[in-house]
Amino acid sequence: MRQTALRVTLCACSVIVYLAAPMDQAVYAAGDPAKGQAIYQAKCTVCHGPQGKGDGPIGPGLKPPAADFTAEQSKRKSADEMRRIIEGGKPNTAMVAWKSQLSAGEIDDVLAYVLTLRK
Repeated sequence: MRQTALRVTLCACSVIVYLAAPMDQAVYAAGDPAKGQAIYQAKCTVCHGPQGKGDGPIGPGLKPPAADFTAEQSKRKSADEMRRIIEGGKPNTAMVAWKSQLSAGEIDDVLAYVLTLRK
């Protein structure tokens, strides 16, 4: 009986740990960073720069400046939050909504690539 209770507890803990794990890894697996890099280079580097530091040709001059994906503040954002920003833009900034310009798969790819820049 005690061994069964221990197994149930371990199983429940495993499920909780899995569900509580950051979704960055699951989202990262859903997208292709190589495809995302091509889209990022074509559409995002003008503001965010080639390494995602917010230092693209117009990034620093924006009010507020373009996000630096390597900064701690950006690293604290979940993949879900980053996805919402890519899809819907960010009010009172130059970050536009991409959901009408990119497919869901392309957004997955861009997000996967952006997450590699945060490391």
